[in-house]
Amino acid sequence: MSRFKVGTFNVLNLALPGQVTYSNDRPFSDEEYKNKIAWIGGQLRRMDAEVVGFQEVWHEDALRTAVQAGSSGGRPVQVMVATQEQKKPQVGLATSLEVVQTLTHQDFPEGFELSVTGIPEPIKAFSRPVLQADLRLPSGQELTVLVAHLKSKRPLVDDDHQVDARALALGSARALMVRAAEAYALRCILLKLMQGTERPVVLLGDLNDSALAVTTVIISGSPPIHHLPPQEKQAIWDVLLYNAFDIQARQNTRRDVSYSHIFNGYYDTLDQIYVSQEFSRLNPRRLGEVEYVHYFNDHLVDRTLSRERPDRIQSDHGQVVATLRLTEKPSQRR
Repeated sequence: MSRFKVGTFNVLNLALPGQVTYSNDRPFSDEEYKNKIAWIGGQLRRMDAEVVGFQEVWHEDALRTAVQAGSSGGRPVQVMVATQEQKKPQVGLATSLEVVQTLTHQDFPEGFELSVTGIPEPIKAFSRPVLQADLRLPSGQELTVLVAHLKSKRPLVDDDHQVDARALALGSARALMVRAAEAYALRCILLKLMQGTERPVVLLGDLNDSALAVTTVIISGSPPIHHLPPQEKQAIWDVLLYNAFDIQARQNTRRDVSYSHIFNGYYDTLDQIYVSQEFSRLNPRRLGEVEYVHYFNDHLVDRTLSRERPDRIQSDHGQVVATLRLTEKPSQRR
């Protein structure tokens, strides 16, 4: 295997038929469920990725059925979810690579919690736990994949108060603070994996913010300033994550249509793939490099321009896939 693909896929509330998800949503009928499974399966075949991280999974059985519908009949695919919790959406993973171990990260780092006015209890854990899977490439090299889904931009408003412009602004600020706290907790997980190691790491997820947003930069870290001494730069590079699309954009002038979500006329990339320095072309001892990033977003509709009604069968997010090419002589790396 000289190449493999990793992808991220927000499936928009994938649940079994007849099962209630959110209190204001009606359950899927058998026909709707069948159509949703078929659509997800078709997208997975298009993505053709060895590793796919999922968001908004309510039931593991539904995810397994969808992955099976998208299977091409090659190597067996393992499917897992972060927890067996069925009262809220969670993240999952499907992979044809060997699974060494899986972990679920739910609690924030010890000693860190967030108290926000209007939220009764301090926030001490991810609203949607992070899934970690340590995988083995055919070369024998282990690869750590994290799947995350951070707090959305939906305002956190008080149910018993009138929702006006001021309340919406406060609710958006609350949501941002929660997402920032989750970003910091995710960064701590990444630091433990990357600092002082040569372990390749890939982060897949709906981070609910663009690549240059403060919350996303908290997760990835900031590149070193050019005039720093080499030793200080090395320490920063050791724990830096690189946006896969940015790597592609710097390599050539070919640009895919790089948005994964449309809301109220705004086109944005909320679904991200990040890689550690082991996949950076600037690293002479790299394991591999990002070759191409593909956005599957032709199903997204700008509803400020279209009269089409929202469709809960298809996802309201595009899928993102990065092709990673392994170096020919990994033995020459340190």
